[in-house]
Amino acid sequence: MDSHLFDPSSIVAYVITGIIAGIVNTLAGGGSLFTLSLLMFLGMPVGIANGTNRLGILFQNITGTYTFSKSNLLDIPSSMKYVIPSLLGAIVGAFTVADIDEQTLQYIIGSIMTAMLYPIIKGNKQKTSIHFSAHQKPSFVIWRDNIIFFCIGFYGGFVQAGIGIMILVSVSNLGKMSLIRANAVKMLIIAAYTFPVFLVFVYKGQVIWVAAILLAIGQVIGTWFAGKFASGSEKVNIFIKWLLVSMVAVSILKMFGLLTWLIEYIT
Repeated sequence: MDSHLFDPSSIVAYVITGIIAGIVNTLAGGGSLFTLSLLMFLGMPVGIANGTNRLGILFQNITGTYTFSKSNLLDIPSSMKYVIPSLLGAIVGAFTVADIDEQTLQYIIGSIMTAMLYPIIKGNKQKTSIHFSAHQKPSFVIWRDNIIFFCIGFYGGFVQAGIGIMILVSVSNLGKMSLIRANAVKMLIIAAYTFPVFLVFVYKGQVIWVAAILLAIGQVIGTWFAGKFASGSEKVNIFIKWLLVSMVAVSILKMFGLLTWLIEYIT
């Protein structure tokens, strides 16, 4: 492992990246794209970056789940029908991605990031309602929804980036619930499957603990900051959006082997 991954500048970068990711996730979603991009930008192999990224995700979603539960916006027992197939799919996805060679994984994640650029730039125009009926009973077609959430879980275990919007859309539409309640279920699902997925990456030796812990600390700080100071600032939202676009674009160029060529061409 490159020694510069542990030098003082990298350590500071991990914390700052975590803070920004916490803000991004709180304001818009897509924070895992940012952390994954910067870890690879610092020279971390893509497979190890994918595993190291998970501890902060776990901390953030456990915190969110606890908060929603305390606010009576999350019914954990009734949400287990979404959690269980997602968890099983995520474990399969994690074992699958952990055994893929580095070059192939670079192309796969590079392609996923390329696909994610358009929705990031376009942004989310839908407004979230904070109201829902206490008597809402989500319709649940077992065979269909189990397959859908298993596939969602597989993707989440495989790479995570962009999973939030997939879960949010699926839960809100299939469960016929408000976005705020669906967001609570989303955090429960991600928290539930990220724990065993993280253990898979630990078992496979694909976690750098120093970076993972510092990212997690940064994400907690970023989440607190966004909730207290940044959530109403349109300028902060715009800055974060284009910072995320820039980091993802650079990572795409790097993973497809175009960044070095571009630098040489410019210079």
